[in-house]
Amino acid sequence: MVAYLAALVLAPWLHPLAFRPLPGWQTGTSGTHSAYVRGVVESSAWIARNVRYRDDATADPPSKTPAHLPRSGVIVWAGISNSAENGANPIQLDLSKAKHFDCCDGAYFASGEYELTGSGPAGSYGVIVRIYFGSRPTSTLRAEAQRALNHLELPSSR
Repeated sequence: MVAYLAALVLAPWLHPLAFRPLPGWQTGTSGTHSAYVRGVVESSAWIARNVRYRDDATADPPSKTPAHLPRSGVIVWAGISNSAENGANPIQLDLSKAKHFDCCDGAYFASGEYELTGSGPAGSYGVIVRIYFGSRPTSTLRAEAQRALNHLELPSSR
């Protein structure tokens, strides 16, 4: 029984968060790491189009890459942690449902920041996804960002 419970707790961290490859995009991941808060485990990943990603995968928000982000650039950053809020709704990876903020801590993006939050499968971990554009997002840029979101692989809860 103890081994079964341990497997449930560790399952999302055995296969860290990642984006499946997408032609024309670059990807990166942090693997699984301990957060600054004791007992919190995290994993983060990014996918970028039309820009070389210059930050660590754990940078939230990225602070070096924005200076090089062209108008046609898109960045999608995602992170998971075992500090999920109880009762959080499952995340919907749908850009049209993202909250929009003027921008971010320590970085400037012409588009501001788009954010999706929720829980992973079976509520086993918290998920946050942030989307950045090099300019006000056109329907084409939004479609590109949605393609990237569709390539995010959330770890299983088992």
